[in-house]
Amino acid sequence: MSLTCIMKFSIFLPAMLLLSVSVHGTDSLSIMQCREAVLRNNPLQSKKGHADAISALQHRNIATNSLPRIQLGAQASWQSEVFGFPIENPVFNIPEVPKDQYKATIDISQRLWDGGSDRPQRRQRELERDLAIAQVDADVFSLRETATDLFFRALLLQESEAVQLAAQKDLETRLKQTEAAVAEGTALRTAADQIRIQLLKTEQQIAATRADKQSALLMLARWMGRDDTDVVLIVPDEGTLTPYAAMTRPEHAVFTLQQRSLQNNKEALTLRTHPRLDAFLQGGFGRPNPFNFFETGFEPFAMIGLRATWAPFDWGTRKREAQVIDLQIKNIEAQRHFFDLKLDATSVKDLEDRKKWQAQLAQDDAIVSLQADIVKRSEAQVNNGIMTMTDYLSQVNLLTQAQLARKTHQLQALHAQEMWVAKWSNQ
Repeated sequence: MSLTCIMKFSIFLPAMLLLSVSVHGTDSLSIMQCREAVLRNNPLQSKKGHADAISALQHRNIATNSLPRIQLGAQASWQSEVFGFPIENPVFNIPEVPKDQYKATIDISQRLWDGGSDRPQRRQRELERDLAIAQVDADVFSLRETATDLFFRALLLQESEAVQLAAQKDLETRLKQTEAAVAEGTALRTAADQIRIQLLKTEQQIAATRADKQSALLMLARWMGRDDTDVVLIVPDEGTLTPYAAMTRPEHAVFTLQQRSLQNNKEALTLRTHPRLDAFLQGGFGRPNPFNFFETGFEPFAMIGLRATWAPFDWGTRKREAQVIDLQIKNIEAQRHFFDLKLDATSVKDLEDRKKWQAQLAQDDAIVSLQADIVKRSEAQVNNGIMTMTDYLSQVNLLTQAQLARKTHQLQALHAQEMWVAKWSNQ
């Protein structure tokens, strides 16, 4: 499949990001490690082993087609009329066929030729196994996007908490300075109280952010098979995107195997016109002997022979069924094109979103820089009694919001990048 707008992600992470390290007793986790853990711990992986076991059992069943078929039977009946001679013979007595009749049989048949029907059956079982495994790979691969979404949801909350904690620290420093000024009589108690109120609001925001982060980390831990959420998420590096020459998704293997399975069924249709040849043996005891009604007691009987069957005409049924299969193959091809189109469109959106958020980062940097200068000047104005503490805290809050907006745009750009990676890379 050729997609001119699709790019290949190539990024070289430092070795420290590839391994789980301990920072103050807390594990660090990269997006790559997250995706690998989600795929590794997914219960769908067990279906591959089940598919192999099912295929092995089915092949053993097919192998029994060459073994003799043995069937036991018994019958008891009563009939209102039986065969008899209408005249009497004075020379010898003609035995009378009883109206109550009994029979116990054993039938043995051995296939001699069936037109080679076992070959397509074995091939079909193998295709079904490969298709089941490919479907697992496709389902599991799609979880990379789920893992990426969960990772960045938690990462955004983690980074937002860091910005809020930094703002809290600045407010605490400012509160100490104001309390010292109050003690010296150069500032009013109201100014210190206003800072305390802002600190309380910031603590509320931090508590809410931590609760949301814990919830996101819990969901991520469940998918990864972890029991704890004591982890620090690593912000991914900004990667370099270069064009792909050719790309294959696991879903493409599913479509290919579905078409091969249908094609195998189409080829098996020709076997219907082949003759079948069986050897058979029937033996048992009957009253009367079913092969000789003059033996009216329980007598043994047996029959052995060959049986041939052939249906050279099917009135066009096989041809129409082949046409149905051809249409089903075309339907799968249409599904493949739709999947490629949808994947192409979402990949383009990821790349365009990445560009959009990256473009806003330069403006975010300018906003943060300007707002930081405003806060610095406001602090001097508060110290000189030109600005009220309320106005100063409003400017501090605007700086915090600008920093949060910048961090959000940065992570949104990385999120779009990693969503593309989840679709088109094994990293």
